[in-house]
Amino acid sequence: MGGIPKKKALILNSRQSARPMGNDQWIINAGLAIKDAVSQGYLLLTSVGMNSWEIPLYFASKFGAGQIIYLPAERGAEHDRIIRFCTEQFHLNESLVEWRFIETDTAGQNSNNFQTKRDSIILHDAEVVFPISLRTGGNLDLLMAESQGEQLRIVDDFKVKYETARRPCKIKIDPIGIDRNIEELFDNYIIHWTKTRNTAWPGETLYIYYNDIVRSTDRYTRSGYDTLKRILNEKRLRGSSKRYRKGISAVAFSALKPSEAVGLMKWRARYQEMTFEPYGIAIEKSFAEKLGVKKVFYGNAEMYQYLEEDNRPYFQNIGTKGFWLPEKEYRHIGDVDLSLIPHDKMRVIVWKKEEISGVRDAFEGEIVPLYAPIGQ
Repeated sequence: MGGIPKKKALILNSRQSARPMGNDQWIINAGLAIKDAVSQGYLLLTSVGMNSWEIPLYFASKFGAGQIIYLPAERGAEHDRIIRFCTEQFHLNESLVEWRFIETDTAGQNSNNFQTKRDSIILHDAEVVFPISLRTGGNLDLLMAESQGEQLRIVDDFKVKYETARRPCKIKIDPIGIDRNIEELFDNYIIHWTKTRNTAWPGETLYIYYNDIVRSTDRYTRSGYDTLKRILNEKRLRGSSKRYRKGISAVAFSALKPSEAVGLMKWRARYQEMTFEPYGIAIEKSFAEKLGVKKVFYGNAEMYQYLEEDNRPYFQNIGTKGFWLPEKEYRHIGDVDLSLIPHDKMRVIVWKKEEISGVRDAFEGEIVPLYAPIGQ
């Protein structure tokens, strides 16, 4: 990226909904602004940490724009590893990219310390700013006003009104509506319940995630229902390291019957997500055990050090703030290959009857709606 220095341009957005959709005007205009910047040969300043930053990064990658990408310098992490991860996630052409690392007091791209320092530094470095969707009086709006001077040009051609809608994925499950015939179907089954994802699916790059977001219209493409279809089409339950001790990736199941499990399907306002949603993969318990699924045992934190190494992945701290016993959890370490499970050993749960047809192409076995059809 040598030669005559290019003007540095910044596409600027305040924090947006955790579940964006392709017809959101800020997304449409961000794409238009980047096309305009590319046509003028600008070098784009981009970053990570929130979709308001990562969608412009996605567009810059898609349109082949030159970029300087601002990243947190995580303590103890090699820059090469972070660069490699970002390159893979956003399908970057490395010949078009420069990197700038920002030292922070706390590690992680989601830390407030990184966000604050990045915002100040990136606006200082910018020569042209395209404000798209800024909250009036917000941090970025104030920083931009402070940065205006002879060297900073503001292009308002793509500016839109800032929308504050959070677009929650809150689901209220009425136990009265549950099919009263469903309980006996799951007497000897354990169930993996899934939910809406606020980011890419496991095994999916952020480029693919944002590409699907941009191509969508009036719906969020990573809902609990879409996630269920993804699992069935992939024929794989992917393990997650969330909630588990370092180095462990696992798939969680519950021995609770559906009528019991809905009591734990709750809205978590802090994280803007449900604990889990009424979409499940149920496996006959005896067959699941053949696959390596084991029952979790609960105890106090000090018990962990006395466990044999093979048992440690199945230990769950009973906790002080939370209380995990009601989940009756089972656990499979690593991914579960659903192609190994005969159709008569597995059932799929959807929320409502009209959703059955949407997953039928991906699963030939029994699909059960949680809610009884009206009039039943």
